[in-house]
Amino acid sequence: MKESPDRPIRKFNPGTFQSDGEVIEQFVVRKRECDTILEVLRDNIESPSCQHTLITAPRGRGKTMLLARIAAEIRTKNEFSDHLVPVRFMEENQEIYGMADFWLETLFYLAKECAAHDPAFATELRRTHDDLNRHWREQALEERARAAVLEAADRSGKKLVLMVENLQSLENLDKDFGWKLRAILQSEPQIILLASATTRFKGLDDASQPFFELFRIVDLEPLTTEECGDLWQVISGDSVRGREIRPLQILTGGNPRLLVILAGFTRHRSLRKLMEELVTLVDEHTEYFRSHLQALANTERRVYVAVLDLWQPSKTGEIANRAHMDVRTVSTMLGRLINRGAVLVEGSGKKRLYSASERLYSIYYKLRRERDEADIVKNLILFMTVFYSETEQKEIMQRISLEVEDSPAILEGFYRAIPELPQFNSMYSGMTRTDNEQSERLLQEIIAALNGGALEKVIELIDQLTALPESPDSYVAIVLLIKGYIRTKLGDSEAAVTIYDEVVERFGRSDSPDIQWAVAWALSSKSMGLIQNLYTDEALHTCDELEGRLGVYLTGDTEVKFRWQVLCLRTEALQLQGETQAALEVFRHAYATFKPDDETMVQEIIRIVLNLIAAGASEYDLVETLSGDSAKSATLEPLVIALRQYAGESVRAPVEMLEVAEDIRNRINEKRSQNNTQAVPA
Repeated sequence: MKESPDRPIRKFNPGTFQSDGEVIEQFVVRKRECDTILEVLRDNIESPSCQHTLITAPRGRGKTMLLARIAAEIRTKNEFSDHLVPVRFMEENQEIYGMADFWLETLFYLAKECAAHDPAFATELRRTHDDLNRHWREQALEERARAAVLEAADRSGKKLVLMVENLQSLENLDKDFGWKLRAILQSEPQIILLASATTRFKGLDDASQPFFELFRIVDLEPLTTEECGDLWQVISGDSVRGREIRPLQILTGGNPRLLVILAGFTRHRSLRKLMEELVTLVDEHTEYFRSHLQALANTERRVYVAVLDLWQPSKTGEIANRAHMDVRTVSTMLGRLINRGAVLVEGSGKKRLYSASERLYSIYYKLRRERDEADIVKNLILFMTVFYSETEQKEIMQRISLEVEDSPAILEGFYRAIPELPQFNSMYSGMTRTDNEQSERLLQEIIAALNGGALEKVIELIDQLTALPESPDSYVAIVLLIKGYIRTKLGDSEAAVTIYDEVVERFGRSDSPDIQWAVAWALSSKSMGLIQNLYTDEALHTCDELEGRLGVYLTGDTEVKFRWQVLCLRTEALQLQGETQAALEVFRHAYATFKPDDETMVQEIIRIVLNLIAAGASEYDLVETLSGDSAKSATLEPLVIALRQYAGESVRAPVEMLEVAEDIRNRINEKRSQNNTQAVPA
C-alpha cells in the first residue's frame, strides 16, 4: 500500500492555495480532455482568429480541476507562458451582473495572476480596477473596463485565457450580455474564452442565440473503471483495480468529487468495510448533501426530491404524482433542474425519462427519509459487496465458510495469523493447547510459515505434526484441512481430494462433534475438488456420503448449513452433467433454505444462477424461483433484473441496479463463452 499524499486532493476548490506542481501531480484523470484543450490553445497562439472552448459536465465531474491543470500548464511550460496568461475567475461568478462587471472581474483576476511574476504591473492593474469601481454609476464604465483589459493584453504581449466557470449562469444576465461577449471574442484575438457549464444549455444549439457554434465543446464523461482506479490510488494510497473499484464507480457514477469524499472516509479501511458503512458515510456528509438541496428554490426542490425518491429514470407524470404537483409546473421545474446540472434527461418527446445527475443523492435521501426502513439501499449494498468482492480463490473457500460459533475445539486467536483463510475464523475460538511440546512447537511454526506465505514449508510442517503419535486429534484435523486448502490453491485439487479422504478415514467414526464437523467439511471440500476436475458422478456420491451423516453426527444449525452446501454442490454437479432440469429442481430446494442476510449464501446463489443460465437454463424459470419470496428476491434484485433483461424484457430500475445487472449479464456471457470452448464429459 502506498501512502496517500500529505496534501489531499480538494473536493470543492482544486488549485486554491496549491502550487502548480501539486496540481500537476494530482491530475491523474481527464488527460485526454486536457490534451484536447491544450492543442486548441496551441493553435490559438499564432492564429488571428481564436477558437474558444466550453467544458460541459454535471457538478463534481472535474471541470474545476481540469481548468486548474490547464492554468498550471500555461504557467509552467514556455511554449504557453511566452504567449498566454491564464485568468481564472471565481467559480460562482457572484460579482458579475452585466458586461461591465465581467470586464472588472477580468482586471481583478488578471492582477492576481500577474502578482507573482510582475508585481509592478499587478499593482497598476489593481489601481485601475479600483478607480473604475469608484465610477460605477457612469454609463461608459463597460467601455472603459473593456478597454483597460485589452490594453493590459497589448502591454503584456500575450493573449488572455479567460477561465470562466458556470457559463450557463451568465447566459441570461441581460439580453445583450451574450451578444456583446460574442462580438469581442470574434473580433479581438487577444481574448480566448475557456469556459465551463454544468449542462449543454439550449443556447448552444439555437441559431438565434449568441453562443451558437461559438465553442469547441469538450464533454467530461463519467470516469471509466480504470480512471476510477487511478484517481483512487492518488487520493487514498491504495491500488484498487477492476472488480474491486467497480462498486465505487457505480455508486458515484464515475464522479471524481464523490470518489474523493468516499476515499476520505475509507482511509485505512477496506473497500468491503466502506460498503458496509455507507450509512455512516452518508451521515458524516449530511451537510454536503443537504446544502445541495437547500440551494434550490422551494418548487424546484420539491420536484428534485420527487426525482430522488423515485430513484429510477421516471416520466414527467410519475414525478408530478410523487411531488403532488401539476404536470406543466413539474415540466418547467425539470427544465430548470436540467440547466442547473442537477437532473439528467434521456430519450425525447413523451418517452423522456428524468433522473438525478449525481449518484449517492438518491441513496442519501432514502436513508435520511426512511432511516432503518431503507431496505432497498441496504440490499443493493449487500449485493454489490458480495458480487464484486468475489474472486476465483474466494469462490473455492467461501462456499464452505460455516459459522460454528459454539465449537470448543479450536485454538483462540489462531485465525488471526492466517489472513488468507478467513473461513477458519470461528474454528479457533476454544482449541485447547496440548502439553506435548513438539506438537505445540510445530503448530507455532505452521502459523509463522502461513504468515510468511511459505506454503510448501507449511505442508512440510503439517506432515511432521500429523506423523507425531502424541498430536491431539483436533490439531491434526485442522492442519489437514489447511493442507487440503493449500493444495487446492497451488492447483493440485487431486492431491487435495486425497487429503480430505485422509480426514474422513482418520476421524469418520469419532464421537467428538468437532472432529465430525471437520469430517463434514472435508467431504464438502472433496466434493468441490471433484467438481472442479469434472468428476461429477464421484462428487454426487460424496454428497450422498455427507448427507448421510447429517442428522446423525451433525445436528442443529451446523446440520442446516451443511445441508445447504450439499444442495448447492448437487446443483452444480447436475448442471455440469447437462441435467439442467434436475439441477433446477435441486436449486429450488436450496433456495427454500436461503437466508438473505447471509453473505455466503448470497454469493452462492449468484454463482449458481450464473452457471445455470450459462449452461442453458431458462431465465423465466429462475426468475420465477427467485421471485417466489419477496423478502429473498429483494436482496437479489440486480440478479433478477439481469435475468429479466437476458430474457428480452425492458426493465426500469435505479441506474445503479441497471449497471450491476449489466455486469451480471457480462459475467453470464463470459461463462457461456468458456462453456463453448471447454469439453464437458458426459
